Order: sequence, then structure tokens, then C-alpha cells
Amino acid sequence: MSTAEKLAQCQHIIDVTQFGADPTGHYDSTTSIWQALEFAKKMSGQIMIDFPKGTYQLQKATAQARVFHTSNTDSIQFPEKQIALLLEDQQDIILNGNDSLFIVHGDCMALAVIRSKNVHLYNFSWDYAIPTVIEMCVTAIGEIDGEQYTDFSIPDCFPFNVGEDGKKVHWYSERNPETGEYYWTYENHTNAPTIVAYHPDRNISRRYDLGLGPFSDRRTKITRLSDREIRVFYGKRRPALHQKDLLFEFCSIPMRQTAGALIWESSDTVIEKITPHYLHGFGWLTQMSHNITYRDCAFRARGGSGRQTTSFADLIHVSGASGHIHIEGCEFYHPHDDPINIHGTFTRVEEKVDEHTMKLRYVHRQQGGFPQFYPGNEVAFYYRDTLGAVDGEEKRYIVKTVQDPGVAGNDLRTMTVTFEQSLPAELFRLDDGEPLVVAENTTYTPSVHIENNHFETVPTRGILCTTGKKVLIENNTFRHMAMDAIFISNDSQDWYESGPVRDVTIQSNTFYVAKVGNPGWRTAGIRVHPVTKGSQYPAPEQAIHQNIKIKHNKFYMEHESVLSIGSVNNLLFKNNMIERYQPELNASYYPTLMRKEERTYPTFEWNACKNVQVENNRFGEGIERTELVMNMSNIKTPK
Repeated sequence: MSTAEKLAQCQHIIDVTQFGADPTGHYDSTTSIWQALEFAKKMSGQIMIDFPKGTYQLQKATAQARVFHTSNTDSIQFPEKQIALLLEDQQDIILNGNDSLFIVHGDCMALAVIRSKNVHLYNFSWDYAIPTVIEMCVTAIGEIDGEQYTDFSIPDCFPFNVGEDGKKVHWYSERNPETGEYYWTYENHTNAPTIVAYHPDRNISRRYDLGLGPFSDRRTKITRLSDREIRVFYGKRRPALHQKDLLFEFCSIPMRQTAGALIWESSDTVIEKITPHYLHGFGWLTQMSHNITYRDCAFRARGGSGRQTTSFADLIHVSGASGHIHIEGCEFYHPHDDPINIHGTFTRVEEKVDEHTMKLRYVHRQQGGFPQFYPGNEVAFYYRDTLGAVDGEEKRYIVKTVQDPGVAGNDLRTMTVTFEQSLPAELFRLDDGEPLVVAENTTYTPSVHIENNHFETVPTRGILCTTGKKVLIENNTFRHMAMDAIFISNDSQDWYESGPVRDVTIQSNTFYVAKVGNPGWRTAGIRVHPVTKGSQYPAPEQAIHQNIKIKHNKFYMEHESVLSIGSVNNLLFKNNMIERYQPELNASYYPTLMRKEERTYPTFEWNACKNVQVENNRFGEGIERTELVMNMSNIKTPK
């Protein structure tokens, strides 16, 4: 059923202005919208929550507060979440935005769908009044009395002042209207681990050391030139990266307090024609939910804002989902981490309680507090050093009961799970005193279809996808990722993001792979790199991933590898085109510098794979086909 048909068939229409919501944008609408949503719970059938077209202000101070935990964030340190637009325990709801804009005030979650069924979010956008990623653009460089300086312009949305010591810039949010206090304040780059710089002439965004940024330790003095400009002096030598038109962006807080948006324990959620101009804290997280669709969404900064950054980190992040994930016709621009990341979560086997019961543990510091298993779920166990199934055939164990993290004496990282089957001793093996086995909830591994999307100007990778169900990635365009465009992992050592892939097709995509000037990074078109305990691949006969088909794609390569593939059994690379690529420079911007240290890598890298076929591919003029083959079994790669 089309969205128009759904809207026409709504039995009830709730106009949020009847509850006091203000589409003129003069007054806070947070409480009024919440009241309209609560009123909808009294009705049955398909319900439309209708927003007359306008601008709606949403305040953290009047937002709903909930205590719960989210994956890939620092939720344990920040358990309470303020949610500006909350759909909780809802069913059969369409939020019809009529192309409205929501302005979020404060460092809170913009939107959440929690424990809800059949929710359709349609045709609206949101932005933050004062985003939590600060941006500064170089307007000039110069020298006065032997001391070099850089001038920076700052977008209108960022209030600031220069400290009395002349070495600090203080950044301010808007004030909480109830207390008069700032929602947040920052100083310089507030201990950020890195800085992102955007090269507009090259249309490339990448990470740099903080020492190359505006608040390098070389700075000697900061002066304010105007309401929106500052000048920073650096003694005899400014950082070499500083050139006119270069844009610096700060992840101002090293802690991820919250997801920017959330879908949790919900089913059949459709996100259509939604434009998140900015996501605070992390990205749009799906956690332990079923069937999610993103269609015709645009993740890009609001026109006229003077900003570029769309997210503190990822854009769409799926950490445990069942059913199907469908992402179609979307645009992904300028996040600070991966536009799409879909994975399960490994928990580590810690302790045997009885013949049917074990304790499992979240290991990564940004995992904890949330459920990972439900009665009836199926679970597979893997050795961390090989990522091979413990029983050799990925036997499934059925969950009978669960005591979640934080319940019945468990800390926020530990859960107690009882299974229908008895548990073999092999599951409790140790390696140098450390648990060797991890568990994956295979019920919460989705099938995935990602089609007709556009990815551009990303300082990390384009798509990360590790799931054991069927995956189809087709008809997408990847332009200027600073790392790999498509990345398949499966990790039992660092992030503990699972799992082994069994059926992946990557077809009819277009890759533009440009130089980013960082010898420590790799910018392959497609990379498969599982991470084991000890960082070694098993023998090819025990390859971790299986059945990957890469066909009918176009690779435009300025340099680097087309493929870098590790530990795959049955890989086909067929009917692809590889051409030399020379990115155009945008002459409307001043030529920016970029570190030029680079290494030369082969066109194809194969490591610990079995049954690889490379056939009927076309190599354009200037492409020298080279290969690095390590620890391989049965490779067929005709020239």
C-alpha cells in the first residue's frame, strides 16, 4: 500500500495544533505534541498525527525523560535520555509532517520509537538550533611581525567568546528556559580524539591529528575580529594544513551521551521522506527491533545553515534486528562516521551456572544495560580465535529464560541465560585465562536490501554490513569515502560486532575511489576483514565468510585496491569494470593542501580464501592489474 493510500484510509486524524502545538515556531511545542500522541492511544485503527506545515520548536527541558540503555553509546555513564519527539507503546500511527521542520534545543535525542508497532514517519525534517559539532572555516592566512596566523569564520548558529587568557574559545548552547542555565558548554575542541577537515575543492572529508587543527598546541594567542570571526596566532609556524576554504569540524565531546534517534523493541517501522539535518551524540540507532524501512530520506545539512556535518558519528546504525532491513533512495552526506552500519552483537561466555545456564557479557565499553536475548531466540556459539562454530555446524541453542543486565544481581554488562538444551563443556573453554567463546543471537540478524542510495564525502566507510541472512547491495553510488566503500567484518576482539556472512550480492554499484593522503588508511572499493582474537585468519578450509558475489559494478580508481578480501569461501568477481579516475578540482575554492604520503597496493588482495573466481572483468587504460595472494586454496583469476 502506498503512503497516499495509507493516509487516505486513516480512521482518525489528530491535528497537533488542537493540543497547542505552534507551527509558527514562536513557542515550544514539545508538551503539546506529547499530549496529542498520548491522546492517540485512546483510539483504535489507523491513526494520523497531522502537523500543519510549519516550524515546531522542541525543548530538551520539556522533553520526556526515560532511563534505558542504547548500544554503541556511553549509555552506562548517561542512563537518562531526554527525547524531544517520543512515540512510546503506540500502534498503527502515521506521523504526517506535511514537510514541516522541527528545531531541537539542547543536547538530547531528537526522536524515538519505543515498543511500538506499525509506525510510519512521513515527510518532515529536523535540525538542532545549536548543533554539538562546532565548525570553523579558514578565511585567510597571514603573518604579522614574524608571527603566523589563521583567520576563521564561524557559522551564525554557534555562540562563542574568547577567554580572558587569549588562548581559549568557549562555546555555548542555548539556555534552558526553565533554569536559565546553558544546556552545554565546550572549550576549544574539548578533548576530542581527532578532528575532521573538509576539502571543498576536492570534495573529500577526512580525519586529522588535533595538532593540525585550529587549537593546535602551537597557538600563542586568539583574538576576536568580529561577531563571527577569530584570528589564531601560531608563532613562527602555523599548522601546514591551514589553507583558505578548508573547513574544520570538531567532535566536541568524546563521549556519546545518546543516540540522535532510536527505534527500540519495535516492529514494522517505516521512515519515509525524512530529512535529519543533524544527529546528536551518535546516529539513528535501531536496537532489537523487527522490519525497518528507510525510503527517500536525506541525511544532509540544512541549506543556508553554513554547516556541513550531519552526525556526531554514524547515520543509520542497526545493532540487533530481526526480519528485514530495507534502505532505498536515500542520500548520505558528511557524517563523522559510517553512513550505514548493520550488525549483530557478540556477547562473551563468562561462566557456567548449571547444565543449561550461563553468564554472558558485553565486552566493548559502549555496550551494556540493554536486553540481548528473549525467550525463544536462537543462539549460535563461535570460537574467538577462528570465528568458527563451536560444534562445527552452527548448531542453534534455544533461549528458555533470561535475566537481563542490571537484573537479579547482574551488573549492566552481564546477563544470565538459560537454554532449552544442555550446554557442552566446550562452550566454557579459556585461552590464557580469557574466555574463548562468544554467542550471537541469530534470531536478531536481519536480511538486508540497500538500493539506489547516494553516499558522498564521508571521512570513514560507506556501508558496513555483517549479517548471516541474505544481503543485496545494488545500484548505489559511493563518491569519495576516506576509507573503504563497503566493509564486511565480524569481530570477536575489538567492537564485538557480529556476524559471519553467508549470502551477499554486491551488484551494479558505482565506486569513485579518490586519494585521501593517509598511508595508514586503506580506501579499497570493497574490503572483507574479519577480526579474530589474535588477529589471525584460520586456514582457507575454515574460512569465516561464505558466498559473496560481486558483479556488474563500476570502479573508478584514482589509486588503491579494488578488492581486499580475507577469509572467504566461494567468492565471485565477475563482469565488473575498472577504470582510471581523475577527480575534478572545484576551481571556485582555494586549492587546499592534503598530506601526500601514500603507499602502493595491488589491485586485488586475497588472504586465506578458498574458491575464488575472477572472470570477464574489463580493465581500462592505465589500470595495471596486480595481485597479492596469501595462504590461498583454489583461486581462479584469469587475466
